[in-house]
Amino acid sequence: MNAKIKGLFLVVCACLVVVLGLSFLSKGNPIEVQMPLVTVDMVKEYQAKVQQAQEKKEDAVAARKRAELEVKLYQCAQNDECIIVDKDPCGCLKGPEGVTAINSAMTLEFSRLMQQEAGGSTVCPQVASTERECSPSARAVCQQNRCQIVY
Repeated sequence: MNAKIKGLFLVVCACLVVVLGLSFLSKGNPIEVQMPLVTVDMVKEYQAKVQQAQEKKEDAVAARKRAELEVKLYQCAQNDECIIVDKDPCGCLKGPEGVTAINSAMTLEFSRLMQQEAGGSTVCPQVASTERECSPSARAVCQQNRCQIVY
């Protein structure tokens, strides 16, 4: 009799599982799942923000490297380390802003920096500046550990 009760109990449980399974899987009462809608525009906007953040980070790194390079360009310990160079393709034809004094060991880096900043063709004035920085008496010296032009 014990085996008959176990068998009957298993049949009732199996029927109950089938009925419950059908009730959960019925389309009459589907389970609602709410997921946020992600559109193509939202994805593009996110990608643009990520790109802007990356560019901003790269710009900050480039600005820091440029600042470090500029410190090295003008740094000196004695007068014979400094030379006068053209900061502008026109040099003294542009006036005092066309020349500067830098550390002679940094001329290659200075040239690279000036090439990066050059924005194409430049029209130079026909007459050279006669201001102090471009006068024959102008020379580069080291003052307070920085190369400068004196006259």
